Amino acid sequence: MTTVDLAALRRDIASLSEQNVLAAHRSAFDFGNDAIDHVFRDGLQRGAVHEIFADEAGDAGAATGFVIALALRASADQSPIVWVEEDFTAQEHGFPYAPGLQNIGLDPRRLIIVRCASPQDVLKTASDSLGIRGTGAVIIAPWSNPKCLDLTASRKLLLTAQQTDVPAFLLRLGASPSENAAITRWLIRAAPSQSSGANAPGYPAFDATLIRNRQGMTGHWTLQWESDDHVFRQIQPVSGTVVSTSAHRPPQTRKSWARPY
Repeated sequence: MTTVDLAALRRDIASLSEQNVLAAHRSAFDFGNDAIDHVFRDGLQRGAVHEIFADEAGDAGAATGFVIALALRASADQSPIVWVEEDFTAQEHGFPYAPGLQNIGLDPRRLIIVRCASPQDVLKTASDSLGIRGTGAVIIAPWSNPKCLDLTASRKLLLTAQQTDVPAFLLRLGASPSENAAITRWLIRAAPSQSSGANAPGYPAFDATLIRNRQGMTGHWTLQWESDDHVFRQIQPVSGTVVSTSAHRPPQTRKSWARPY
């Protein structure tokens, strides 16, 4: 008579079921530009965690714009985008501003903003949001380097994102890189936009460095976000004043800020 370890059998069945779910739902998105898309074998994984850092404090607006652009590339038209941020992040960098969101190509009616008192609440709310199929993307913005955002917590976010095929974008403001389960890691700086003529400001531009890519190569590009068509285009760096569309209004004007939803 053979003794069967029922607990081990249940774990094996659960593992196989989980692998089938991941294989069935895993999909990808791209930048819409061959110059950068070739470094990814099959596009960027949609059901994954992607981490975006601002190089310096003054690059927070650029990093935020880059995250919004990625969320738009990754999500279907009109699907809701959930933005989960810590209160202190909003106090430091301002609040989402409807005209700025529209200028970068995001309909404010698609955005659901959740503000949390602690980084633990941010991660819990983000995990719950990722667990809802049909969500276009989840932007997660804790402040600095909270201890709760460790390798274990990021793996839980990754597993949930894989199970539902919902992308998670970790917006790291006031933070430095540490070990976690992110599939890609980006370092973003503001870049001068290229005028569309008559000294008019051009599209938002980003100095983007891919410093981690579990899917292939890394690289560095100067990218222009063409918000009308929701595509990135590689451009040659130019000298001049940085001009970018802000998705935030400064925090001191919050009393007159109109919520976009």
